[in-house]
Amino acid sequence: MSIFKQIRKKNGFTQMELSKKTGLSLRTIQRLDVSDKAPIGHTLKVLSEVFNLEPIVLLKKFNSIQKREAIDNLSIKYINLSVLAFLGLPFGNIILPFLMWKNKRNSKIVDEAGRRIINIQILWSIVLCLLLCLSPLMNIVIASSLPLSLVILSIAILINLIIIVKNARALQRNSFAVLNPPIRFL
Repeated sequence: MSIFKQIRKKNGFTQMELSKKTGLSLRTIQRLDVSDKAPIGHTLKVLSEVFNLEPIVLLKKFNSIQKREAIDNLSIKYINLSVLAFLGLPFGNIILPFLMWKNKRNSKIVDEAGRRIINIQILWSIVLCLLLCLSPLMNIVIASSLPLSLVILSIAILINLIIIVKNARALQRNSFAVLNPPIRFL
């Protein structure tokens, strides 16, 4: 629920009543209800008077939401980038993102996106471990002179890097549609 809608309901106004009381169009009230963009100019002045708030106080309420969203976006980006810890630390792709997610999961969006990122990494690690365990057997069957475990490891690292970049690009566009694995561990 947007901050505006919370304030409107707290003051006991329906959208129509607030529209009539302020002289603002119903469409303007509806737009403010569904977004967290701060009203400006005449709209801010009229709403401040009706809600009996100073314009600066009303703006601060909107700005605090925008700051929190920016911090949440940054937290998700850091969680995604922390997956790169797998390059130097076994299971670092799970441990570091998990610790970061655990500290920031009070935000609904960070909680959901962090869970998705960690679930992908848990699934990736399980599949990689299974493939590496089976690679000596597959190497015997194929009778290849090239160690199959190195090929599997190289391909798996490349796939994980692609996943990280794909998630980073989605997050850069402020889209939280990070990959969602079919199996949930968290």
